[in-house]
Amino acid sequence: MKYVLLIVLTINITNQDSKDIELRIPYENKEECLKASKKIDFSFKFPGKNITTKSECILKEDNNSDENIET
Repeated sequence: MKYVLLIVLTINITNQDSKDIELRIPYENKEECLKASKKIDFSFKFPGKNITTKSECILKEDNNSDENIET
């Protein structure tokens, strides 16, 4: 089975809507994906700004097309 590490980077700036950036990184197995996800979660706080990440390993759907992949 193949897994995807889903990373969501959230940027909060005072007086503005928050912005989310989503990244997907493929992995061959769950163990590698989980190991990488533990290294990704962090947060930074600056005056008026806050940056956080959230990661999760998900099972990759067996689609033969990559219609939803953006580069």
